[in-house]
Amino acid sequence: MKRRISFFVILIFFANSFCEDITFNTSFDFINLPVSARVAGGAFSLIGDKDNSLAVRTNPAMLAGINKTAVGIDFSPIIMDIYSGAVSGAIVLRNGIVLAPSLSYLSFGTIDAVDENGDDMQMQVAPFGLSIETAAAYKFYEKLSIGARLKFIHEQIATRTIYWDENVFSAIATDLGIFSFHNIFRYSAGFRNLGVAFEKSKVEESNDVKLPSSVFAAVGVAIDGEAKLNWFLECERYFHDYMFFRTGLEIPTQREVLIFRAGTTFTPDDIRHIFGTLRGNTKKAWEYSSGNWLLAAVGTTINARIAQNLLSLDIACQFRKDGIKPGFLFSGTMYF
Repeated sequence: MKRRISFFVILIFFANSFCEDITFNTSFDFINLPVSARVAGGAFSLIGDKDNSLAVRTNPAMLAGINKTAVGIDFSPIIMDIYSGAVSGAIVLRNGIVLAPSLSYLSFGTIDAVDENGDDMQMQVAPFGLSIETAAAYKFYEKLSIGARLKFIHEQIATRTIYWDENVFSAIATDLGIFSFHNIFRYSAGFRNLGVAFEKSKVEESNDVKLPSSVFAAVGVAIDGEAKLNWFLECERYFHDYMFFRTGLEIPTQREVLIFRAGTTFTPDDIRHIFGTLRGNTKKAWEYSSGNWLLAAVGTTINARIAQNLLSLDIACQFRKDGIKPGFLFSGTMYF
């Protein structure tokens, strides 16, 4: 166990050293938003679930636990006319490889264009983000699996008109992951969004836009018995120099008809702020910003049998720190 923990510590230390002096603008941040209610309810991770459903944007190696053909649909009304959604599937090949193609979409709504004086230009802008992905996972041994995800990402801020230039970005990226478990422990690690961006923008300020690449490592505990409990702690370090920690609980009922989960995300600044408050160094609200918008997340899974097929319905609610009302995510997955 000590060797496994040392591996994850070294991985995060490598990322920390590599990222220290890197500064640049990033685009495609929508690619890090959860599209699955199952993922969102556990604060963006599923380390306790070794037979992961179609939870896109997590560790692709965890898809190796799927043993049936599956189709999933995700939807989230974020705020006003801003919404996201995804369609995904999984196919188990004869050699044991699991292929999981997916299409995810984020609409930023419709914006009425105004000129420099604030006058209506009688034009509208409809920004959106799109990601077409294919993941592959393979279980080498009963307790070890690896996975990779290839994705084409497209983000359009504005099309070219007589009033402004085109502002469009595209990228090709990959996720790499490894997942293993031993006794009650779960281990997960890998890289997200490694790739190259192609810029079509004519806006001077948008030069040198990069992908939000990161390295992650996680450890979890899964207790099976009369009382079931899954817990995880994940650390993710982005190459443009900020770090998040995620932790969550998952409690299945008997026969897993219902699964309850909750989680939160925090940063090193949050930890320093808490210890500073305990020492009496309380900061005003306007003096402190954690860089993290998520306060807490809760979610539920309902599993039901329909004509020998398994249907999983998920709902999640995310409570925010930035004053925006709580957001809901809905997912459904059918296993054939």
